Amino acid sequence: MKYHEMETRVRFNEVDQWGMVWHGHYLSYFEMGRIDLARGFGLTPSDFVKMGYTAPVIELRCNYKEPARDDEFLIIRTTLEKPTKAALTFRYQILRKRDKRLLVEGETTQVLLNKKKELVLVIPEEIKKRIERLLTYLEK
Repeated sequence: MKYHEMETRVRFNEVDQWGMVWHGHYLSYFEMGRIDLARGFGLTPSDFVKMGYTAPVIELRCNYKEPARDDEFLIIRTTLEKPTKAALTFRYQILRKRDKRLLVEGETTQVLLNKKKELVLVIPEEIKKRIERLLTYLEK
């Protein structure tokens, strides 16, 4: 499984009194990675809204291995599982850049809702095509 990568730097406001990244900020890092990957394929939250859908996260998993610290550079790795139902499951890894050590891993699952806030049971063709392009990118 190939990952899309982006970098970020831990900011002072993201650390707790012990100088470690506060656990909730890793979820923001997941979001940064997901948006960075999705942007190139028209699958950002604003893209979904333009198509008449929302895509709320319904499940989240996060496994903390080791803390990141103030001013460290991080690599956020994001991938998308091939959908087997009308849901998008993204997987994440956060690594410390200098030694490539895995700090956190996790995943989020999103579903599609239409304008009436009804659950969409089959991925619409336009979205399916965008997902297929994204998956092709991840295979390279």
